[in-house]
Amino acid sequence: MPKPSPYAAHHETPARIAGQEPLPEHVLDEIRRTRRHPAPTQPDYVHLRYLLAHIRHVLSRWEGQLHEVLDVYCGTRPYEDLLPAGARVTAMDINSRYGRPDVISDEFLPFADGGFDLVVCYEGFHYAPDPAAAVAEIRRVLRPWGRALLTVPLVWEYERSILERRYTGPELAELFAGWHEVDVVENGGRAASWALLTGGIMKLGEENLIRRGADWRAVRAGFGGAYLAMNAFALQLDRLERRSGGGPRTLPPNLLVSARRADG
Repeated sequence: MPKPSPYAAHHETPARIAGQEPLPEHVLDEIRRTRRHPAPTQPDYVHLRYLLAHIRHVLSRWEGQLHEVLDVYCGTRPYEDLLPAGARVTAMDINSRYGRPDVISDEFLPFADGGFDLVVCYEGFHYAPDPAAAVAEIRRVLRPWGRALLTVPLVWEYERSILERRYTGPELAELFAGWHEVDVVENGGRAASWALLTGGIMKLGEENLIRRGADWRAVRAGFGGAYLAMNAFALQLDRLERRSGGGPRTLPPNLLVSARRADG
């Protein structure tokens, strides 16, 4: 398991300063579980299945090279156990709402130069207001030949009051121009996007029924079966899509980019 961060004793700030109280522990456990071990009865199963497999594959290639790791916008830290044994993780977020970050800051990467072998940012980089400056900051805090691993949504809902960006594969590759071993991976295609959007609409209906006083156990059981059927169909569509090759156009729900700092 990863070792504790050296920043933990010095940078923790009370959640109330950031205006967000932590979610209850059982809610955090549920979030971690559904992301780390997605089940076919979840509305986002196909998407998370792809995402998990690709994160695991990339990290497994870097075994023995990762000693100091920075997790930016860490949330519940669901993928931490995929890091090599002995890796020491510093987790940063803007507040403690989704867990226990070692560093709480609204400044992007308040760290010294060259302190990390790997910077990861799972489903959070799209909040960076200046992507080019953010990539430059990631490069700054990496050691020579250090690596970056980012994942970002493409087909996903957004909150109207918050600045979010959406990236295509070529756009991510351009952001990391000048780095080595730049690799952009689509976390699924049209079928996975269809399942994610359809599951999201179904989830709204599920939550609405519960809010209106329906028996939540019956509703959850019924929708669990519906998600299972939807995901089974989506996986069949996904197989057909992969066999066809997809053509020059694509619509993935998510993208992953990995790269290595170019200079020694």
